[in-house]
Amino acid sequence: MSRITGIVLVLLVLAAAAWFFIARSGKEGGGAASGPNAGVGPRGAAIPIPTIDAITITPKPFEESVNLTGSIVADERVDLRSEISGRVTAISFQEGSLVKKGQVLVQLFDADLRAQLQKSTQQLKLDQDRLHRFQQLRAVDGVSQEDLENAQSNVEIRKAEADVLKAQLMRTQIVAPFSGRIGLRNVSVGTVLTPSMTIATLANEQTLNVECSIPERFAAVVHPGMTLEFRVRGRDTASHRHATIYAMEPAMDDRTRSLRIRARCKEPQGIVAGMFADVALPLLKVSDALLVPSECIIPDNNGTFVFRVRNGHAEKTKVETGGRSTNDVRVTNGLNIGDTVVTTGLLLVKPNLPVKVRIR
Repeated sequence: MSRITGIVLVLLVLAAAAWFFIARSGKEGGGAASGPNAGVGPRGAAIPIPTIDAITITPKPFEESVNLTGSIVADERVDLRSEISGRVTAISFQEGSLVKKGQVLVQLFDADLRAQLQKSTQQLKLDQDRLHRFQQLRAVDGVSQEDLENAQSNVEIRKAEADVLKAQLMRTQIVAPFSGRIGLRNVSVGTVLTPSMTIATLANEQTLNVECSIPERFAAVVHPGMTLEFRVRGRDTASHRHATIYAMEPAMDDRTRSLRIRARCKEPQGIVAGMFADVALPLLKVSDALLVPSECIIPDNNGTFVFRVRNGHAEKTKVETGGRSTNDVRVTNGLNIGDTVVTTGLLLVKPNLPVKVRIR
C-alpha cells in the first residue's frame, strides 16, 4: 500500500513540474515576440505583421465605356416570296448578282389570267361602243334614260374587272423591291411556289449597320449622333471600326429591360451582314477620376469595400464604384486623393491590424 502511495506522489510531482515548465515557456515566448513588428492576438499570442503591396490614389483621365455584343445587319434585307401559288415558268436572275429595283426576278404561269384579261378587254370595247350609240340616240330621244345609265354601269364594271385581272397578273411576277445583291435561289423552273416558300434573299450590301441592345441604366446617356467602336470576329479581329448611332427604339423591351439601337458603319468594306460584332460604347470622359486596380475591390452582401491603410493599420472602407476598364475600376465615393489602398495580400489583411506597406 505504501508503494502505491509513493508512485502516486511521484506522478503528481512530475505533473506539477511539467505544468510549471509549460507556463514559464509561454510567458517567455510571448515576451520575445512582442515589439514593433508583431501584433497581439485575442489571447495575447503574437501575430506577425504582414507585408503588403499598395498604391497611392492619384487622379487620372478615364473614359467610361460599356462592352456589348451586336450583329452586322444590312440596311435593307428581305426574303423574297410569292403572294400567290403558281408554277415557275422563268427565272431572270443569276445567283449572287446585283439586281435593280423593279427588275423581274421570277415569272409564274399566267396564261389563264391573260386570256381572261383579253376577254374582259374585248367585252369592255363592245360595252363602250354600245354606250356611245346610246348617247347618240338619247340626244334624239331614241332610248330611255334608264337604258343609257345601264350602259354606263356596264362599262364601269368591265373596267373594274380588267383592273382586277391586271392586279392578279402583277402578282405572277416577283420583282426586286430595291436594288441590291441577291443570294442563292431555292427554286427552279417548274417549281410550284406557295406563299410560305422563300425564293432567295435580297440585301443592300452597300450600307451596313451595327445593331445591339444597351442596358437600362445606360439608356439616358445614349443618343443619336454618338460614335461607337466595334470589331468583327473575322480576319481583321484586331481592327477597330467606327459607326454612328442614327436610330433607337422609342421604348425599352419590358422583358430584357434593354434598348435596341442601330449605328451606321463608316467602313463597311470587308464585312458582311450577319457577322458577330464586339461593340464598345463610350459613355463618359473624366479627366480626374480616382482609379484602383480591379483586384482591390472586395464585394460582399453589404456593398463594395477596399482596404485602406491609415497610420500603419488596415481599414476596411466602403466605396461606390462606377465604370470599369480592362484593369481598373473607377471609385466615385469613399476614397480621396492621396489615400493608400492595398492591392495584394488581401487574405492576410485584417481590419484594424498593423501592416507593412510597400508602395508600388
